[in-house]
Amino acid sequence: MKTLILKTKKKVFGSLIGRHSSAFKGNGLDFKELREYVYGEDAKKIDWKISAKFQKPFVKEFEEDRELNILICILANGSLHFGSYRLKTDLIAEIVAILGFSAVKYDDKASLIIYEKKPIFHSKPTKNIKSIPVLIEKTASFEYLKKEYDFSFIDYLNKFKKSILFLIGDFYSHPPIKRLKHETFLIWIRDRFEENPKELGEIELIDPLNLKKIHTFLSKESIKEYKKKIKEKDLEFIRYLKKEKIKFTKIYTNEDPFFKLTELVK
Repeated sequence: MKTLILKTKKKVFGSLIGRHSSAFKGNGLDFKELREYVYGEDAKKIDWKISAKFQKPFVKEFEEDRELNILICILANGSLHFGSYRLKTDLIAEIVAILGFSAVKYDDKASLIIYEKKPIFHSKPTKNIKSIPVLIEKTASFEYLKKEYDFSFIDYLNKFKKSILFLIGDFYSHPPIKRLKHETFLIWIRDRFEENPKELGEIELIDPLNLKKIHTFLSKESIKEYKKKIKEKDLEFIRYLKKEKIKFTKIYTNEDPFFKLTELVK
């Protein structure tokens, strides 16, 4: 873990990884508008005098501040505990490191959410570089087995102030991402063996959702049918993402995520 953190910090702070162009506002000098406080924001922004008048919290927005809120959301699923080169969860930990240190580099606030059928973990927004290793460790040590997310994460994320959202998962189920109000970047995690398995004959598998053992036979015919179905399903999701103009990248466990993430946010 220490090696990962040092390697990622060196890459991020020694690179020209692009900063998002965004219209998001924060504290500045020129007053823009008054709006209701959104759960998760810094309470210091609340205008208590106006809030007392309307009996609900309000904040003032200003034109000049360009501080961004970066939400990193991992959709927890048992299938993430897999990898022929390295575990998908280890790849995700490296991605969280890159995104977290990149946010700090540009003085933006980052928070990590691990979501199943409810938020299992949600860190406070931070721009403190010492907090990022904690998020990386949480990602790497989290128990993904016997977990299965549902689409309730959309309503949960929409409670927060409009942010830049990085949504991470292996997406064997296809959520209606267009319902998210955030500027969303989808990070699709896969292992190449999942999409192109080899003929192994009779084997014993373990279901990542209930840990039950399954005896099966991976014949040439069954693998061909499996590959056809997964390709069709993935192409369907890709068409959806392109139609809704949702930026995405697919990263495999044998790849370096840094360059793909750099391309994603350009």
